[in-house]
Amino acid sequence: MISRRALGVAGIVTSLSLVWFVASVTNEWERPSISVDWGSNNPSTQPETTTHLQPASGVLPHVENYFQQVFSAGRPAPYAYPALKDTCDHAPWRTDDVYLKCGGMAAGLTSIVSQVKVCLKMALDTGTNIVLPAMPLRDSKNLKDFHFLDGDAYMTYDKWFDAPHLSEVFGKACPKLKIIHPDDLDKKVTVKHHWSISCGDAWGYRKIHSYFWAGRPFRHFFESKLWELYHKEEAEPTPNIPAKGITVIDIDSEFLIYKITDDPTHRDLRLWNDLSHVVRFREVPRKITDQILKGLDPEPFYGVHFRVENDTIWSSLDNQLKVDLDALDKAWNKYGNKPGQKKPKVYLACGDPHQVERFVEAGKERGWEVTHKWRLADTETTKMINDLAFDFQGAVDMGVMVRSEFFLGITGSAFSSTIANQRDITGRYRGSSFEVVDDEGARTHLFNDLDADEYACCL
Repeated sequence: MISRRALGVAGIVTSLSLVWFVASVTNEWERPSISVDWGSNNPSTQPETTTHLQPASGVLPHVENYFQQVFSAGRPAPYAYPALKDTCDHAPWRTDDVYLKCGGMAAGLTSIVSQVKVCLKMALDTGTNIVLPAMPLRDSKNLKDFHFLDGDAYMTYDKWFDAPHLSEVFGKACPKLKIIHPDDLDKKVTVKHHWSISCGDAWGYRKIHSYFWAGRPFRHFFESKLWELYHKEEAEPTPNIPAKGITVIDIDSEFLIYKITDDPTHRDLRLWNDLSHVVRFREVPRKITDQILKGLDPEPFYGVHFRVENDTIWSSLDNQLKVDLDALDKAWNKYGNKPGQKKPKVYLACGDPHQVERFVEAGKERGWEVTHKWRLADTETTKMINDLAFDFQGAVDMGVMVRSEFFLGITGSAFSSTIANQRDITGRYRGSSFEVVDDEGARTHLFNDLDADEYACCL
């Protein structure tokens, strides 16, 4: 939920496929043995039922499949993760027990989701394992404060996302990749070497720009740097290191570093889209999403990302009101407005409970019934929403937006661009549904603010 401009400034402060819907899996995998103890959030204790929601009219199978894996209130419907499994089967698995400990992840929710996917792809590209990363949660009032240097704001992956889902998916689709919790380092797990590698050492690298692709693999860079570290250790042995243990590599999980659309085989893109299904939100935002959608499904609705919070850099509230309402009318005239058909509701994705009411009133003047999460929530759900941090409230809106019949957003917002990518069957936003000849049901328009031109490539 941050533009490239804002993230670029923040970077100065710190060094920091999509395959068609699988309707069913005939042979259910056995549950993996998960070494990490997740307590009450263990997958075996979660309800076996899937979410109550049925695919709404106009929601395409690939979108519903993504929703199930990332947002369903109960256990997600079976999904085989074919691209992940294929990548895992062909990965160059190492025998020296190397673990990546990814850092440098910060910004808004969807930017962090992308950086988590970068970390997972780095491990798959190199045949290494994963130490669950930790990321700082930004301030919910001052959205420009990302808490880069505030150690208390850093939360491990299991506090951000559904870690049992991650472990279960990799236990089934990629059992060779091992996952450990950072709290276990030097306690349950002996660390022999703890080194670091910086992507900034790659020739020609520029921060916040895509760099590695099929023609310039990350694996080649990583192996050369790791060889240097082993060679240095042989030449200058470190005293008092354990005889046995794992090697932990600190590495920044750089934002937008993979140019995934430049692989002509599309294997990178299919893997990237599968990894989107791996990063599942925790129970509370999923439950809220489920409750909010009860007030919208099964009737079709339009979705608008109304980006007017206090860190906005894109356009003024008044301008967004005008262009959004004009675009809603345009979407209705092009894709709706059939005999006997009434206008759908409009759902606003916005983190400011006061500003949304201005859109509600302006929409009413144009004949649109506009709603948002606070209007649709009962008393208990409203409290759940307000108790969440700003970015986790964003997860609720994200779950609703992907199921909208038509979605309006902003190119400079990682939130908008991520939703646009998920709605397209290719996994990449192909351009405005007002302009392309056939969007294959993506039904999305992003207002081009001349920012973040790499989002469609690399988020």
